[in-house]
Amino acid sequence: MTGARITVDYDAKALDAALSQAVAALDNPIDLMDAIGAVIEEAIDRRFDTASDASGSAWPASLRARQGERGGKTLTDTGRLRASISRAVSGSDVAVGTNVEYAAIHHFGGEIERPARTQVLAFNDAGRFQSRKDSRARRDGVQPIAIATIGATTITMPARPFLEIDTVAEADIADVVQDFLRKSLNT
Repeated sequence: MTGARITVDYDAKALDAALSQAVAALDNPIDLMDAIGAVIEEAIDRRFDTASDASGSAWPASLRARQGERGGKTLTDTGRLRASISRAVSGSDVAVGTNVEYAAIHHFGGEIERPARTQVLAFNDAGRFQSRKDSRARRDGVQPIAIATIGATTITMPARPFLEIDTVAEADIADVVQDFLRKSLNT
């Protein structure tokens, strides 16, 4: 080659050592998977804050939320479902979810069928239906009751997807992976 030239030499040993450290970190990615799981948990928590799915579409409001009863937030009656979201890391996997038995019907929607049943009804002195709690409060021990047959019903539960990753979480996961790789190469 004539004229000017630049020669670049690199230390293959240093590059090999850095790559070996990165490969070793990826062979045991428990910390990475745990960090990704934490990001996903935060994304799911946002679903409850915004009462919307990952695309930003609002969940269909529950009757209680529409009426403003007991705080009036959809999927947040007792807070049990939201509080149950957890992650489990094993090897190169992370699972984020809930063990609450009614989670699937809320996430996917569907129909709930209630069979016909009989029920004891209590009434006050004016002949109006009274709750069990109020009927037990009577001191005279006499309570007009009736046995009622309640027919089978089907309730349609709309889908309110909460186990989703939004674009914010996707970007956060990419940042977590980049930080992990950067630290692995610099170590």
